[in-house]
This record gives sequence, structure tokens and C-alpha cells, in this order.
Amino acid sequence: MRIGPRLYLTVMPAILGVFLMAALVYWGEYARRAPGIVLFGGALAVLASLVLTWSNARYVARRIGRLAAGATAPRAVGASLQGGVNATVVHDAPGSADEIDEIERAVDRLSSAVELAEASRADRERSFEQRAQDYARLLASVAEAAARQLDEVRLPLHILLENHFGELNENQEEMLGAARTAAEAADADMVSLREIAELDLGTRPLRQDRVKPSELIEAIRPMLMAAAESAGVTVEFDVTPLLPAITADRARLQDALVTLLRGAIESASRESRLHVQVDRDGRLIRFAIAGGGEAPMSVRWAAAARVVQAHGGTVDRRPDGLAIELSGAVAGVPEAPLETRT
Repeated sequence: MRIGPRLYLTVMPAILGVFLMAALVYWGEYARRAPGIVLFGGALAVLASLVLTWSNARYVARRIGRLAAGATAPRAVGASLQGGVNATVVHDAPGSADEIDEIERAVDRLSSAVELAEASRADRERSFEQRAQDYARLLASVAEAAARQLDEVRLPLHILLENHFGELNENQEEMLGAARTAAEAADADMVSLREIAELDLGTRPLRQDRVKPSELIEAIRPMLMAAAESAGVTVEFDVTPLLPAITADRARLQDALVTLLRGAIESASRESRLHVQVDRDGRLIRFAIAGGGEAPMSVRWAAAARVVQAHGGTVDRRPDGLAIELSGAVAGVPEAPLETRT
């Protein structure tokens, strides 16, 4: 039986109650054992029950019919998806199916589709992870091979420039010097690429040093000031006192901060005023520079950002500056107050 007739049948007791109340009023008039107000109230209650039951039954039947109509539409698609997943659907006998069965079949098809999508997503994730590992190994191999080949180029250039085998004119010395500079720059990029690959593969361990943010910013302050002087900008430092220490590889993190912050300083417009701030946001230590420029993406910049990420941090490049957040604050280890200088 369809769900609509099933619901409409629930109205029959109320209809029967109306006739019974009418009969009670008719045959109960002679003895007058029940007051008229009681009979009248009962009749009103039964009529109200009839109206409400009919309204609810009509609403539920209409909604279920709408759901069943929508469930039968994607049957072809669901059947094709269901072929790839083992699913068991209970089929009723012919002629006994109703809207609930249609909705149940639609739910089964959707469940099968979700299972198939989840399995496909897991396979893609594993494939992407494996591909990323393969790319990292390939990158490390290429960087190492390129570094060896660059060493073979740099050594002859160094010998030619330092030990003159015959007279070289000024132009020849300039060309050899430019070639050596280019080879050294390419070698530095290969070293950065190899570092990125090793960090992705997890083959480059990081030291676990107890580092204070104030010591980090004090160590790199001279290099940042020199970069600001060359770029023609003014840099102000504001370090929040009593910042907790963090656990990090001091040398690598310090080099990464220099690369990232110096890139923002060198990208700023001349005669601009930059503000370097070191503060705390919950358990995150934040190094931010405002007023700078958006540093161009380079291999060294990417390697520095990857070092920060390996420490559980994030790097946010902005058109007007840079924000670096580091996790791993050691609670209960305060620092001595640091005087802010310009």
C-alpha cells in the first residue's frame, strides 16, 4: 500500500468518532444522563482532531511524495555508481513498494556513491603523497647532480682567475668573473632546492634548541639594518618583553628569518618606514614586518619558508609586509625585558 493511503487511513477513527458522538447525542437525549455541554465539547474535540489529523496526513503525504519523486530521478546515475561498490538492497514483493521504498533505495544509492567517492579520494590522496615523495626525491637527486656539475665549472673558473695561464685582457677577466658569480649563484639555488627536498622527505633532522625570540631578533638585527640602509628605508623594532622561549633549530631558523625579513625590506619603496614587531598570540610567537614590500618568490625564499613550516610555523606574504608565526612556546620560561631600540 502506498504511504498516502496509509496516512489517510489514520483519519478513519476520527470520522468514526464523529458518527458515534452524533449517535450518542441522538440516543442519549431521552435519559438525559450526559449534559449537553459535555456532548457539545466532545463533538468539537472530535471535529478538531479530524481537522488536524487530516491536515497533518495531507502534509506528510505530500512531502513524502515529493521526496519519492526526487529519489527516482537519479536512478540511472546511482545504478552506474552502485556497480563499483558492493551494496545490498532489500526489494519488496511486486505491488507492495511505496514511497518509503523509493527513498530507501535512493539512500542506498547515495551511500554507495559516498563510499565510492571516499575510496577514490583516499586513493587520490595516497597517489598525491607518493607523487610528492617521488618529486622530492627527484628534486634532491637533480640538485645534488647539478651541484656536482657546478663544482666542476667553478673550479676551472677559479683557477683561470687566480692563476693566469697567459695574459687575459680586462674583458676576458670580467666574463670569467661573471661566469664564476653565476655559477656560485646557481650552486646556492641548488643547495636551497636540496634543502627543500630533504625537509619534505624528512631526511634532514632539525636540532631541538631552546631559543628566545629576543635573541633571534637581536642576532639578525645588524643584517636587517644593513639591508635597510642599502634599500634606503628606515626600520623600527618593537619586541614584546617576557616572551617565552621556543624549541627550534637555532641556526636554520635564524637564517630563514634573515632571508624572509630581508626580502620584505629590500622590496620596500625607498624612504619608507618599516616596523618589525615580535609579539605573542596565544602559544604562537609572531614576527611581523609592516610597511615593506612583497618579496619576490625565489628558491632561497621558498627554502626559508619551508624551514619555518618544518618548525610548525606559517609564512604569510602580503603586499605591504610579511607575517611569520612560530609554534612551540615553552610555557613558564619568561625572558628578561628587552629594551626597544630604533
